[in-house]
Amino acid sequence: MGFHTPHGSVRYRLPWSWAAFDYAQLCRLLFAQCDARFEIATVAGRTPDGVLTDRGELRAALVVDALGWRRVLAREGNQPPEAPLSRGLEVHPEGGGEDLDVWIERSLVRHGYGWSVPAGGEQRVGVGSYEPRDHVREPTVSLAQRLERPAVRYQGNWFPHRLRTAAEDGVFFVGDSAGHCFPLSGEGIRTAFYFGIACGRELRRVLRGQQTREQALRSYAAFSASHARAYGLALRLQWLIPRLPPRVLSAGLRAFRPFVDRAFGWYLDQASPAYAAAPTAPAVAASAGTHSRTPSHSLP
Repeated sequence: MGFHTPHGSVRYRLPWSWAAFDYAQLCRLLFAQCDARFEIATVAGRTPDGVLTDRGELRAALVVDALGWRRVLAREGNQPPEAPLSRGLEVHPEGGGEDLDVWIERSLVRHGYGWSVPAGGEQRVGVGSYEPRDHVREPTVSLAQRLERPAVRYQGNWFPHRLRTAAEDGVFFVGDSAGHCFPLSGEGIRTAFYFGIACGRELRRVLRGQQTREQALRSYAAFSASHARAYGLALRLQWLIPRLPPRVLSAGLRAFRPFVDRAFGWYLDQASPAYAAAPTAPAVAASAGTHSRTPSHSLP
């Protein structure tokens, strides 16, 4: 993994490997493992007894909001640019390689970073900004041109950078709707799986009659909230790093080399892949701190 600033570059060998997903294939594989019925509807919000959609009201004893950063089923949603949201955009030209490269340059993006990462036959090049008022299309195109890659096949969205309440008014919130995207890195796929597994285990216990819905809501909310300290630390770093003088930042990246394994090991532990293989016990009973160097990390 390489970090680049206007005053030099530093390259680290990480204690685990990155993996980039084929998003469409990932969804097909996951859906093949379930017996759910999949329907498409526009969700407008809650009703006293269910969920209001453009296809009518849906009612269920267990409701999960995995609708993304808008947090549609909450009392208060997220509305950019006032909400705690970042924005990102990437292009997917053909290409290849082995390393993940990150650029921290204020001339490229004031509060954020650019990246280039191989993904099968693609080279994903993009820019993310922690400041939602700053546009990212122009810097994304600029970075692609610098790397001599065509700016084609755009993909982008808002993504949260603050942990939110994971249970509210009888609804479970998972992924971006709960602010589970990790601050600083903007990684959201691994954390969505991690908290989604925790939520699913609680729902299973309700369906088996092992606990009530209210107990499941409390347990899942407590599990999510137990990560607040790590999320808070990452959020403070997200605020600090773009404000460091560039030369200080460059020197800090070089001095950081002896601590790479420990720091990136801590980062992986915040949503450890080992949790997926843990016994299907209540979410709060599982450890979020068991270090694993399994190469199962996902990209933002």
